[in-house]
Amino acid sequence: MSRPFPLQTLLELAQVNSDMAAAQLCAINGQDREMQERLQLLLDYRSEYTAHLAQATKIGMSSVDWRNFRRFIDKIDAAIVQQRDAVALSKQRVEAGQIHWHEEQRQLKSFDTLFQRHHTTEVKREARQEQKEQDEFALRGFLGRQMLVG
Repeated sequence: MSRPFPLQTLLELAQVNSDMAAAQLCAINGQDREMQERLQLLLDYRSEYTAHLAQATKIGMSSVDWRNFRRFIDKIDAAIVQQRDAVALSKQRVEAGQIHWHEEQRQLKSFDTLFQRHHTTEVKREARQEQKEQDEFALRGFLGRQMLVG
């Protein structure tokens, strides 16, 4: 009978930690995509609004309307700057999440390697034990026949 792997609990914990790190990385990547999509929406909105402003200036507009357009575009620009900062922070979180996941994977692989070595050692030990039992059985059979004959 094979002996249990003494680090089985640590191997299972490493698997759980690796799975959790992968799930966290997935969530972080989703948040990063959302941040980038929001930035793109703001950029598209600014572009559309700027095109609308250009069209309105061709037709002619009052200075009050022009100032209102300008203030609104300034607010959009501020929102874009803020969103770019959020995207940069999100990228940092993704990188940190990737590093964490790689560390957990490395630890899991280390424990798995130890488990594989343990398993290989146990298989060899069991094979030796089985061979020893077969040799003893054969020797007893041989000696038993010798006793009957001689």
